[in-house]
Amino acid sequence: MQLPSITINSDTKIMLQRILPVPGEVLVEPGQKVEALTVVAKAEMPSRYRVIDVARQLNRPQVDMSEVMLVEPGDEVEANQVIATLKGRMPFLQRPVRAPSAGQITTIGPGWVLLETERTTLEVQAFINGKVNRIIPGRGVVIGATGAIIEAACGFGGEAHGRLKRLVNSPYEALKVEAIDESVREGIVLGGRTVDEEALREAERWQVRGVVVGSIQASLLELDPPVKVRVVATEGFGDVPMSAHAFSVLTTMSRKEVSIRGQTPNLMRFPRGQLMVEPPVIVAASTLEATGASSGAANIAEVTMGTRVRVTQGKQLGSTGTIATIPSEPQPTKAGIIAPGAFVKFSDETRYVPWANLERVA
Repeated sequence: MQLPSITINSDTKIMLQRILPVPGEVLVEPGQKVEALTVVAKAEMPSRYRVIDVARQLNRPQVDMSEVMLVEPGDEVEANQVIATLKGRMPFLQRPVRAPSAGQITTIGPGWVLLETERTTLEVQAFINGKVNRIIPGRGVVIGATGAIIEAACGFGGEAHGRLKRLVNSPYEALKVEAIDESVREGIVLGGRTVDEEALREAERWQVRGVVVGSIQASLLELDPPVKVRVVATEGFGDVPMSAHAFSVLTTMSRKEVSIRGQTPNLMRFPRGQLMVEPPVIVAASTLEATGASSGAANIAEVTMGTRVRVTQGKQLGSTGTIATIPSEPQPTKAGIIAPGAFVKFSDETRYVPWANLERVA
């Protein structure tokens, strides 16, 4: 069995790339400390175009654009500005072509002009707390920190950041509507097995930013209207419980600020030639870090009989002991939950404790 280790100063070092999809402006400097929501780079992206049919307006199907155009690609134009004209002998015989709105001339083709009329500002946030390790000129940054990461299988909704709160006692337990209340407002919820639409709608009502579970139904990707809650599934699609290992690591993140990225790589659509390099992940923003293109493993250590552990949840929170035996099958707990775990020998007794409630003491 594997458990998160609490060895001092042994956190995994991970480098995270935060890159703009198009050239833009980097807003931070090398060595600068950043928080998860710090905007590190931004770019202006075209969002709306107008096609101007110059040939039709001039009534010249074979018009020579070099002879009639008054502007060039890259020029800014005002609404109703003359951009092309077919000159005649008399001024009143001239046929002007006017820009239908303000914008920038992007392309001049055979008989037509493409006018960019609107632009959108795209901002890239740091996603984690850390330090700017390197600048990628015009495109983004590489952020360094220390910690652990869980690479998930799928999800949807994009990125979110908030304080993690566990609402289930077992990786086999589904996230229920009744567990969601004001205490998780603007936070990230840790569920167990899965989540349904009813629970997601309730989470949205309480302004929950994200949900982490073991698995999701594919139908949740096509909700109408879609929910604003970001969702990450560690195991994949279907009705699969979260692995005890992942649940254990996430339990150690409880009450910490975490960042999640919910998306499903093989279902995402991207412009031709652009590759999906950022997998769905869950990371702790204050002591953990992540990478989109590559990542280190969480600070995990193997445990065997005799390994010293500490209880992280429940009535014995903070107690330390040693692993006495590791049963091959999940065992029932005093709370009535059947969960994988180990019998731990404390100073005065030996008790069965789920892996989700233990961490290794190195």
